[in-house]
Amino acid sequence: MTRRPDLIGKCLLAVAAIGICAGAAWLAVGHGTLVTLGVVGLIALVIAVYIGLRHPLWLFWATAAVIGGLPFGYFPGVHVPLYLLFAAGAVLAAIIHPTQRTRLSTLEIAVIALLVVSALSVVGTGVTLPAILLYAKWGIATATMIALLRLSRENLARFGRIFVYAASANALVGIAMATVDQQQRLLKPLQIFGYGVGAGLREQTALYVYSNEGGTIGRTLRLGGTWVLPNSAGLALATALIIGLVLFTGWRRTLMSTVLVVALLLTLSRSMIFSVAVGLLLVLLFHGMRARDRQIAIGIIGVGAAAALLTPMIRDRILSTFADEDTGREARADSIAEFPHRMSGNWLFGLGWDRPEFRSGQLAQSLNYVSNAPLLTVYRGGVITGLVFVAILVIGAVMGYRALRSPSLPHAVYGGVFIGIAVVSANLQQSVVDMPQMTLTFSILLAFLVYVDQTRHDAPAAAIRPPARRAAAPPPPGAVSAAPSASG
Repeated sequence: MTRRPDLIGKCLLAVAAIGICAGAAWLAVGHGTLVTLGVVGLIALVIAVYIGLRHPLWLFWATAAVIGGLPFGYFPGVHVPLYLLFAAGAVLAAIIHPTQRTRLSTLEIAVIALLVVSALSVVGTGVTLPAILLYAKWGIATATMIALLRLSRENLARFGRIFVYAASANALVGIAMATVDQQQRLLKPLQIFGYGVGAGLREQTALYVYSNEGGTIGRTLRLGGTWVLPNSAGLALATALIIGLVLFTGWRRTLMSTVLVVALLLTLSRSMIFSVAVGLLLVLLFHGMRARDRQIAIGIIGVGAAAALLTPMIRDRILSTFADEDTGREARADSIAEFPHRMSGNWLFGLGWDRPEFRSGQLAQSLNYVSNAPLLTVYRGGVITGLVFVAILVIGAVMGYRALRSPSLPHAVYGGVFIGIAVVSANLQQSVVDMPQMTLTFSILLAFLVYVDQTRHDAPAAAIRPPARRAAAPPPPGAVSAAPSASG
């Protein structure tokens, strides 16, 4: 039965909503674009406050759907990134809603330390508005990892499933655009979210890899989906793949894993393909599976590798890694060779956050700054910040090794692939540092690494826990079982 104060509060909220909408409609009609945008922002603020107070979990579900399906989308009518809007709401909801989980894992402490030392680097290199805004976007994306771990295990698992569903749907669209829809027509309905605005869809989203076979220069379209950049798509697809292996079973796991693997291969992202390959190799070496299961796993991996190598564009892309004329490898080597000279005199706090190459992709490409996540962290925030970031990778690798040694094969795959990403991908690309969307994806990867690690501790306790003889007493009024646990 609804208590009278709650009923009165809901009635007042409904009256206020009707009044605001009526006033907004009057202001929006014939009062100019600026007033209209202001009204839209006010309505959005009211809705956001209501959701944050009454249905905070919706913010988490929206974050999962957006970062998996529309990572570079903008709120219609207002140039605000969708991921930033919902991730900021989720972090705020985790702060204001109580939780039973008060202890922080070692990885969470390291992430908090990274946030702190990065803020100090902003102060040390000069506080400017662009620097503050860039740090705020990166900080919200990074802090989302801690916010996710305030959720109950059930709600965190639901977040992961929504993310995997969205990424799988995105992967299907990407596969279609990389094969039968190379004109990118499938993205036209997404123009309302900013995709293709200001340029042709194909010009904005299509990236190619070129080959010279038999004297003929050919090009192959790389899968980008709504991630736009193939390397970014590779990180998101690999993250969704291993989370799906942990959270799903049966035909859903098989179907979505197949879609995600095919999409990952079509990105032609060598760093992510090699990261996953290293992870699977570690599973074969360190996981204590039965001999028969190991033989089956080797057979499946061998068939998949053979199918990939029999596909000309994938084979050429992988084999070009070892070719002398690999321009990507040469550019990375040149940037690393120039790195000490660029950092001269700025090792403590870095070159700063207010850098034009962090705001312009074209300038970043022409400048050829280092494409390495730890080194780019040093480049932007100094050596202390870089060491803390490396500490996060090392702590994660230790947790990944523990997952490798666990009885669960999906957990072992998660741990192995994380180690592959930390060792291979982090040293070959920098998107988890300079692109907030990919920072948020990496935060999700870290959150579920803690989820997997905690499963290792919870499983033995659940096995020895005696069955309850009577129902547990209900929580006292106002208590929250897991943050955020308001209706949603």
